[in-house]
Formats: sequence, C-alpha cells, structure tokens
Amino acid sequence: MATLPIGPRPPTPAQLLEGIALPSGWVLVERLKRAPGSSGSNFGTGYKAQRTVGGKTEHAFVKAMDLARAFGASDPFAEMFKLTAESEFERRALEHCRRLSRLIQLISWEYINQDPAGNPLNQVLCLIMEIGEGDIRKQLTRTGALPTSAILHVLEDTALGMAQLHRSGIAHQDVKPSNVISMTDMSNAAKNLFKVADLGRIVRKGMAGPYDTYPWPGDGNYQPPERWYGFVPPQWPDAREASDAYMLGSLACFLFCGVPMQPLLVREIPAAMLPGTWAGGYNDSLIQVLRSKQSGILAKTIAPTINERVRDGVIAIIKELVEPDPLKRGDKRARAQTGAPGLDRFQPRFKQLRLHAAIDEKIKSP
Repeated sequence: MATLPIGPRPPTPAQLLEGIALPSGWVLVERLKRAPGSSGSNFGTGYKAQRTVGGKTEHAFVKAMDLARAFGASDPFAEMFKLTAESEFERRALEHCRRLSRLIQLISWEYINQDPAGNPLNQVLCLIMEIGEGDIRKQLTRTGALPTSAILHVLEDTALGMAQLHRSGIAHQDVKPSNVISMTDMSNAAKNLFKVADLGRIVRKGMAGPYDTYPWPGDGNYQPPERWYGFVPPQWPDAREASDAYMLGSLACFLFCGVPMQPLLVREIPAAMLPGTWAGGYNDSLIQVLRSKQSGILAKTIAPTINERVRDGVIAIIKELVEPDPLKRGDKRARAQTGAPGLDRFQPRFKQLRLHAAIDEKIKSP
C-alpha cells in the first residue's frame, strides 16, 4: 500500500504571533528567521518588537516558546517536562544576570494565549529582551573588515561579559560571532558597545541544569579541541571556564581573518591524529602537535591582519586563550594564583592594546 507523503508541519502557537500585541503593549512586528545550524534553546521563535511609551518608540527582541514540539514526540509527557524545564532554566538565568553590564538584558516576561477557547496547551511564554543593531557576523558582512582598534573593542566587551558570567557561577558554552551583539552603529567607533547574548545553553556551577550531561552544550562547530577527542576535564574551571576562554580566542581569530580557529586547526592536524582516528587519548603528544599547528596559524594567518604596533601583544593573548591544554589555558598569572583561566584579566589587557591601536590608526589616517 502506498504511503502518503509527509507535508510541512503546521505552525506552532509561538510561530503565529507576527503582528500580535502582547498584554504589556509590545507588538511583535517581525518574525526573525533562524540561522541554519544555530544552537541555543532550539524551540524558541524570535521576533522584533516595539511599543510606544510617552510618545517614544521602544524596540526589543522577543523569544517566544511553546510546548507544541512535545506533541509529536514518542513520549510527549517526558518531552513536555523537558521543554518546560529548559524554558524555566533560561528565564531564571536571564533574571539572575539582570545587572550584568555586558549581557543582553531581560526586560520582562509574560504569557500570551491566542486560542479563543483558552486551551492551556496553546500558551506561549515570551521573553522580552534588549535588541541591538545586529550580531557581529552580520555587522562584518555590512561594514567589511574592521580596524584593529574596533576588533579589540569587541573582544574587550566580550571578555568582560564572560568574566561577569564566570563571577556569577555561569559558563556560557556557546560563544560565537552570532552571540555577540553590537548595541550601537559600528560606524561610530566612539560609542561602540557590545554585549553577549543567548543564555540558552549555559551551565551553572552548583546548580542542576538541562545541559549538564551533554557532551557539548553549545554549537559543536565552536567547541574546544579537547572535546573533539572526548576529553572533559573533571574540574569546573578547566571544563567550563576554559571552554569559554577557547571560544573567546576563536572569536578573535574570526574577527581578524574571517574564520574561527577551529576549522583553521582541523585543516592542519595530521590525518593519523584527526578526531575519530586518533586512539591515543588527549595526551601530551597530541597537545604538542595542536599547539604547534595553532602557533603556525597565528603567525601566518592572523598576525598579518593585526596593527603592527599591538601585533605581538594581541597574538600573545590569543595564544593564552586557545592553549590546547585546558588545564593551562587562560591568563598565566591567574592560573598560577587561582587555578582558573581568569577571563577577568583579559578585559583590561584588550583595552590597553585597543587604546594603543587607536592612536596608531589616527596617526596613520589621511
């Protein structure tokens, strides 16, 4: 007997809110398309929103979440419990981070139900958050290559945001260009402000969460090399904070040459040592090879794109951030003093280099 073709899935309640006004007055003016392969809480639908208060128009980003995905699962009750736990975990994390200056802030949250009969299964949770001018990937597509001082400003603010999370006992685990938001028009360098977005895949120290047991919580394309080989350090600073550090270093590579460190490194690993082939564990011989290959990439691919006045200082920082040994990764003094990567040490280092680069760029400008 012939089987019927499977058509497109009907839209969920969270996907049908374009043009709808929330009880608080926010109007969801545009539904945002999800980037292919993106990670984070994978059952949310994003919207641009606006409202008028006192004659002034305000703008926001709204993440709408429902339970519709659970209905098609083999165990819908278990899936519904899972989705509820994930959404609650993210909302509480956003509330916990409300005072962190380099994190996208939660403005408010509320529920909406468009079903005339008020079916509780059609309830949608809306997280209303700050919105900027766009993520770094989109900004670079629009503006083209950035001067060294502007790149260091991105890294300075991102390092501060990561340090704020770490001080709060949170590891982001999904640091990548699309999760760093330019809050201002990047053509005005004097007012640049960047914030870290998307707490959808975080892990919290001492607090159980939905992603604790995942081999890697975030986007697999940006995980540090030890995870390629299945090695997870037993201690929090080495497993979580050091992972964030590597992704910050990889972000620096992307900003300078347009490609993150991970794909650059994979191209250079000898065939016998590639993940899935190498059977020797994440040992010293492998780490030495990875370190050597990364040093070559930094020297040949990254360094030539950096302002000469600050080149050595920037390369030194990136080397510390992408150190392949997670137990040694990070600021060397912080490692010696606290045993942690010390991302709070990188923000002032980036700032100092940014100021030097800006002076040099101004002198050389026509």
